[in-house]
Amino acid sequence: MEIDVKEAARRLGVNDSRVRQLLRAGDLRGRHLGNSWLIPDEDVARLQRSGRRPGRPLAPKRAWGVLDLLDGGHAAWLSDSARSQVRRYLAELADRAPDDWRAALRGRSRVLEVVAHPAAVARLHRVDGVLAAGPGAAVGRAFDIVAVAESVPEFYVSSSQWFDLSQALALREGAESNLRIRVPKEVWPFAEADAPGPASVGDAVLAADLLEAAEPRAVAAGAARLGELLARWQIERSGR
Repeated sequence: MEIDVKEAARRLGVNDSRVRQLLRAGDLRGRHLGNSWLIPDEDVARLQRSGRRPGRPLAPKRAWGVLDLLDGGHAAWLSDSARSQVRRYLAELADRAPDDWRAALRGRSRVLEVVAHPAAVARLHRVDGVLAAGPGAAVGRAFDIVAVAESVPEFYVSSSQWFDLSQALALREGAESNLRIRVPKEVWPFAEADAPGPASVGDAVLAADLLEAAEPRAVAAGAARLGELLARWQIERSGR
């Protein structure tokens, strides 16, 4: 179910302007309908449960840099100085709660709630450059998760590919969505120049996706996996 800004403000105990700020910052997911916002009520409930003021998000390229380094990459899109700063950020980072991770990484993508014909969803699995994401892609990997009930299919699509793809498959944002599209901001972080084989989505990225799931078990699994990857990265770095 979706609610409007006024109802979200009432539930969160803030004014309408604050809700719009949360939407623009990515702390709340929502979609435009004309001049209005519609917000998933489960996202408002998540913010209510946290009872915390989200911290400042990392810039998109740096957020993707954090995830790429945790996945064993080199964050090739960052300058040398920015990469050094991200490495220092990770080196000094303690294991974090789900809301801390989510707050830091929330600005990395534009998340679109999409209505699609089931055949179009099936076709997305076969489109070059489109990568499976979210809880469905995490099942069977190194996560403490077996299955997520009624998981909405999720895919990563580049900003350059999204318009043509949405037109070809008649994908549109709307209520009662059955598909989630993640469009990374500022960079396509899934292929490095020296990496062999096709692009893929690493565990750190999938873990960050899980933090935004409605299912608490998925959120916990995402945070746990990020904690494992962070600990491994810090150990490897300290041994150099």
